[in-house]
Amino acid sequence: TSYFSDEEYGLCPVCGDRVSGYHYGLLTCESCKGFFKRTVQNNKHYICVEEQSCPIDKTQRKRCPSCRFQKCLSVGMKPEAIRADRMRGGRNKFSSLYRRDRQMKQQKKGLDKALQAVKLEEQGVPYNVHPDPSALAAISYMPRVTSHQCMFPATEEPIRCSNNTSPSDKSASSSLVSILSPASIPASINNSSPVYPGPASSLILEMLKCEVEDYKLRSKVLSHLQKDQTTCGKHDCHSTFRTICRVAEQTLFALVEWARGCCFFKEIKVEDQMKLLQNCWSELLVIDHLYRQVTYGREGYILLVTGQQIEVMTLTSQASTVLAGLVARAQGLVAKLRVLQMDKQEFVCLKYLVLFNPDAKGLESCREVSRIQEQVNRALMDYTMQGHQQPTEKFGQLLLKLSEIRIISLQAEDYLYLRHLQGDVPCNSLLMEMLHAKQA
Repeated sequence: TSYFSDEEYGLCPVCGDRVSGYHYGLLTCESCKGFFKRTVQNNKHYICVEEQSCPIDKTQRKRCPSCRFQKCLSVGMKPEAIRADRMRGGRNKFSSLYRRDRQMKQQKKGLDKALQAVKLEEQGVPYNVHPDPSALAAISYMPRVTSHQCMFPATEEPIRCSNNTSPSDKSASSSLVSILSPASIPASINNSSPVYPGPASSLILEMLKCEVEDYKLRSKVLSHLQKDQTTCGKHDCHSTFRTICRVAEQTLFALVEWARGCCFFKEIKVEDQMKLLQNCWSELLVIDHLYRQVTYGREGYILLVTGQQIEVMTLTSQASTVLAGLVARAQGLVAKLRVLQMDKQEFVCLKYLVLFNPDAKGLESCREVSRIQEQVNRALMDYTMQGHQQPTEKFGQLLLKLSEIRIISLQAEDYLYLRHLQGDVPCNSLLMEMLHAKQA
């Protein structure tokens, strides 16, 4: 491998290793080039088990792929520079960028030398001193950080949406089974579906058609709560946590209804539909909550699906340490999404990426689900490239947010299970059914 001069081109901005050339938008080392290419082409999804601030340098760049990929994006590596056909070589549209960058570096080098010569001459020192390039990449050593990754394999073939839903091979009394039963699907959902993919915008438009408007969901939840108030006991009626659980459960029912009517889902047999939902139900709830806060909420408040607003400081001051930490983490993510200015199209894509996870436990239709996820991933990437000033950075940041959503959802599951053990959550609920199914 040929290397560029350290003195002239500096060191890899990701890990501090020797630069080997221009790779996907800027000068990097060979190792970070390969890591970035594999991550994007294979749609790998990493999770940092720490605070997403792991040090990345030459000695420990492989210890946390999540932070390494985030650093690749932050320094300017471009996912769209990677060829979709998996052939060697990048895309030619960046050649002018590379030439301009090389010219700027050469100009800067000349300017730096001139300034240094002037400074040394003023001090009476002959100009023959060169700084040590390795000092530019000095990063303090930290203990090893482990991370977990989920692979989203890339595929080439498109998926067709049709109206054939595989019937379940076995009957069950589960509420999820009854919801997903083919007999319960309205005729309007069984209408013929279009063929995908066409242009990315067409796919996203079809995905948006399945979305339930927030006011309709609010009306359903409020109606259910009003019925509950007329039948529940005194203790239940005054239990704030149980009310929140009922709200979450009704939202979850709506999300299951959304899933069974969304693009592609009817192509998968009922057993795998259940496995997909059991794998991601808490993440879907978190995404629903985040969308509501980013789109309709006010800073410093939490907007419930019922339309009520709760002041964050009041909630955290009265909550347990665990719940307060969970709320703080969720609010932190809300703030990040507001900075990204996420819109409904992007939120919908995240929902699909979470739902169609080929790594779901016990899934048999892995290949089909991988194809679906790849199509949605491409649609999201195309969408962010069309309408934003910094499309590459936004696309990468959106994928990174999936890891944070996952962490919050797992923490919420743990908290829910803890309250269940304390007797605060009814056993015969969809929430607990999903929780037990996931832990089985």
